[in-house]
Amino acid sequence: MSRSDVRVVRAEARCSMADPADALRIALADLMTALAREGAAPGDVRQFELAARDPLAFHLARRDMDLAWREVCGGLRRPVSYVRSDANLCLRAEAHVGRPVADAVVWRGMTRAEIARGYNARAQADMRQVFRRWNYDGMEARAGQGGLDLSYGRAREEVLDFYPAADTSAPLWVFLHGGYWQACTKDQHGQFGEGMRARGFAVAQLDYGLAPETKLPEIVAQIRRALQFLVAQSASLGFDPARIHLAGHSAGAQLAAMAAIDPEGPRPASALLLSGIFDLAPLGFLPMGALIGLDDDAKTRSLSPLFHPRPLDVRVAVALGGLETDEFKRQSAEFAMAWGAAPPLVVEGRHHFDLLEDMRDPGALLDLALRTAGEE
Repeated sequence: MSRSDVRVVRAEARCSMADPADALRIALADLMTALAREGAAPGDVRQFELAARDPLAFHLARRDMDLAWREVCGGLRRPVSYVRSDANLCLRAEAHVGRPVADAVVWRGMTRAEIARGYNARAQADMRQVFRRWNYDGMEARAGQGGLDLSYGRAREEVLDFYPAADTSAPLWVFLHGGYWQACTKDQHGQFGEGMRARGFAVAQLDYGLAPETKLPEIVAQIRRALQFLVAQSASLGFDPARIHLAGHSAGAQLAAMAAIDPEGPRPASALLLSGIFDLAPLGFLPMGALIGLDDDAKTRSLSPLFHPRPLDVRVAVALGGLETDEFKRQSAEFAMAWGAAPPLVVEGRHHFDLLEDMRDPGALLDLALRTAGEE
């Protein structure tokens, strides 16, 4: 690519160095906004440059920096150069962007750009505020808990948090977080089990490997190992292994549905699927398709719950926010019909992310969770 084919987009974060991870989030979020104004998408970026007074403070080899990067850029991994700067700012982020190519219709009458808009849930919310609240509330929920970071496998990411119930024969509610299989952690989601804990459930929050380092087939296998670990340890942890109820949000909904049909894993009693993607085919036309491992049609179909028969012994419910994109609404409606579930619960006034807040307090979504679990 010649130099004339590349343009540079910049963003700066003028903030305290007390929290480099937050500075990185701010700079990258502003950079993504600047890219959108230029008519470019993250997939058009060829190289990033991070300039700072202390470049090592922002190096992506640090776990906190990696997680902050993923919150904004997902698993996008373009070359990153680090530059020492004496300017009066803590971080400047640059993106070297290639010229976009002409877009053509590729799937169900949509171009790649239209697919990207249809599956861009983040456009609905101020993600900086979303993650700031999730990080704080998640930290509060985990404070003082004893069953944190239990290893269910050998990989660093194969850990879970277990929140016990007072009754050692209680049902277990297992939550799988979203993040397009590329971002987020259980640490940000402990608060979303509070509503079920208040109703007598033990709760497990699962972590799993993130793409592109961990591809989707392996993530599905990790969820199986986590459930097998929980069943094997049910007596010591204190819950009834015959009353396991899955819940998943966004990418986690796909993982929960795959766990419900997994012939090698423990069979859950129910699955609550929130704002999910159940046909992965459109993602194969986006950069994330390669990141998560959708490298052929057969694999994509096998990882799409829509094309699997519903397990008749698992109660299933689907819900999403009323402010979701048309594509998320279509996916949920088609999946519910294919699996013979009730039409999706649409929580009006909620978008893809604040939908989860309704799992904390009494209301239609928490009621649906209890009815689906059959533990009212």
